[in-house]
Amino acid sequence: MIKKKILILGSTGKLGTSLINFCSKKNISILGLTCYSNKKKLSRLQKKVNSHNNYALSNSDEKQNFIKFLKSYTFDIIYFLDYGSYSLKYLDIILINNTNSILAIANKEMLIAGGSILRKRISSTNNTLIPLDSEHFSLFRLFPNNNEIKKIYITASGGPFYFKKNINLDKVSFKSVLKHPKWKMGINNSIDSSNFINKILEIFELSAIYDIDIRKIDFLISKEAFIHSCVIFKDNTISINCFSNNMLIPLLKPMSILFNLGNLNLNIKDNFNVNNFKLQNFNDSRFKIPLKLNKIKKFNHSEQINFMIFNNLAHISYIKGDISYNKIPDFIFNKMKSCQIKVNLKSFHDILKYIKLLEKKYA
Repeated sequence: MIKKKILILGSTGKLGTSLINFCSKKNISILGLTCYSNKKKLSRLQKKVNSHNNYALSNSDEKQNFIKFLKSYTFDIIYFLDYGSYSLKYLDIILINNTNSILAIANKEMLIAGGSILRKRISSTNNTLIPLDSEHFSLFRLFPNNNEIKKIYITASGGPFYFKKNINLDKVSFKSVLKHPKWKMGINNSIDSSNFINKILEIFELSAIYDIDIRKIDFLISKEAFIHSCVIFKDNTISINCFSNNMLIPLLKPMSILFNLGNLNLNIKDNFNVNNFKLQNFNDSRFKIPLKLNKIKKFNHSEQINFMIFNNLAHISYIKGDISYNKIPDFIFNKMKSCQIKVNLKSFHDILKYIKLLEKKYA
């Protein structure tokens, strides 16, 4: 196998572990790995892919060494499988030093914080962005043009509560919030999936990644999570974009550009099971956030960042028991009302400075 320079940020999470296990089987070496603090797992993973540049970014010295590493190499693929908008700092360094690289990004906070600035920076430096969230990845091959589109829908599985209409959201337990019917996720993603805030964040992402008018974007319910997006064009043709819900499919797309991976044998489910293709309009007044979607679509870039940060703070308050589950939307919008900071965001530096100000002021 030809050696390529591949970097994985967030290697000890579920996505990073899956990718590294695949690379190990295919004898693909990885130049560099990062984790936040799980050095024990990082040590195990680095041996699988012969990585000699490994950094735990919770350690300030290792973070500085990682920055030096970024400045010393050019990369073929950089995976952002980590969490948090701070990674914009690393992306900034990468874009200064790299052209014709593939930037494979699953970091939701980074994409929302970066917004259209991120998309334009990547394009202007002749690098390629491949979004890894299933909804956005499902549109990558199509790469929709705003001028040709009437409507774009992403899909939601419904989470733990949508198909259980008798449940009172004022009385749900923390355990039930985290109990997604289809897959296991971290606490924050599970909360966002349960109340559809994840769809709001994904709408922000989609608009920025593909430069699509946000007013054209909405979401539908797809219980089987097989359909990930649907595009209605102005000529009245429709593209339904679907694949088995296996995250190795988007994760391996960058690899497939560089390597001949052959038959992936990912144990794909029955592609033509009729239940996979059932869609329905969202219709449930128990959930507060989707009812405010038209208002949310009017948010500018800084207000989208506010929404994301205040949602993170709402998670903290909910987990601590300071607010109830169904008060998370109220918490966010009360913070939005109180935030009167005016800002002009023109660079990653501006964005990170603004986020730091928000977190300091409202934490």
